[in-house]
Amino acid sequence: MELREAILGRRSVRRYKHHPVPKEVLEEILEVAMWAPSGMNRQNWFFVAVSGDIRDRVVEICYKGYLTYIGKKVERVFQHKPHVVEETRSFFATLGGAPIVVFAYAEPGPESMFTDVQSVSAAIQNLLLLAYERGLGTCWMTGPLNMEKEFNKLLGIEGKKLVALIPMGYPDEVPKVPPRRDKKVLYLGFPEHTGLDTAFHRD
Repeated sequence: MELREAILGRRSVRRYKHHPVPKEVLEEILEVAMWAPSGMNRQNWFFVAVSGDIRDRVVEICYKGYLTYIGKKVERVFQHKPHVVEETRSFFATLGGAPIVVFAYAEPGPESMFTDVQSVSAAIQNLLLLAYERGLGTCWMTGPLNMEKEFNKLLGIEGKKLVALIPMGYPDEVPKVPPRRDKKVLYLGFPEHTGLDTAFHRD
């Protein structure tokens, strides 16, 4: 699979098949994902992958977080789209049946938290693309972050900042392709024409 194909084809998946994901596949994805750029080359990411009973407990905490916090925001933002509200609630209640949930943490460094989060985010994007290449679906979630203390207690994590949760599994849906929004790039200082005639023009 070409990189361009992976970038254009990847989607956020919210319904998964019950098929287990081989641990060796997950290990390979995570190992390669960590070949990402990082501030000061600190490689300050830390991943926790859960399945089975621990995964079930994670789902319970996610849904609790939806009911106590994120659900109110979803209802406000999508008040004219009740189907979106219901789909979001259902996803938080089950994580779409994903057999694996990956937690992405940042280990705090000498720079700002912005740098730490950006470093981990680069590795997360690698993870999403690598998973897609292997036929897996993922969903980059930040909604459950308000439950960080409960997740940390469950996972035994201390001294790290939770950046995202990523449910992972074999997709049981083909998500729609959302249109790309325009006017997101501004080019400054480039010649109006970029053909060979411009490139070789001399005054």
